[in-house]
Amino acid sequence: MGYEVLTLLSLTTIGLSGILILSGLVLVKKGKKELHRKVMLTASFLALLFLIFYGLKYLLYPPKLYQGSYRSLYLFVMISHSILATVNIPLAAITVFLGFTNRLSKHRKIAPITAVVWIYVALSGWAIFALLKVGG
Repeated sequence: MGYEVLTLLSLTTIGLSGILILSGLVLVKKGKKELHRKVMLTASFLALLFLIFYGLKYLLYPPKLYQGSYRSLYLFVMISHSILATVNIPLAAITVFLGFTNRLSKHRKIAPITAVVWIYVALSGWAIFALLKVGG
């Protein structure tokens, strides 16, 4: 797979997963728990696909360096994205596990945190792509 294909697949899967997380939040607020569950599992599957595509891209191609005039902004977004993406992997796994095992009181406590982190990671990933497009 070429660099552009892996980039497109990465952006698409993480972007869709973020949209599904938002949709899942709306669904659970409306009491549509079964649909919420399906949407969140789909978001998790897409995030897993993202990790595969991103991992392949990382292994096969050198990283692009940012050389634009918004270096401070880029570094802030990149560092916060990297830290929160690393935190989000176990956080998401725990959240899914708690939901799957019907430990709903704990699930309800951690899920909003997971959702905010997940959405930030998805949006900041797109922001990094855009910054690299103009300054990479």
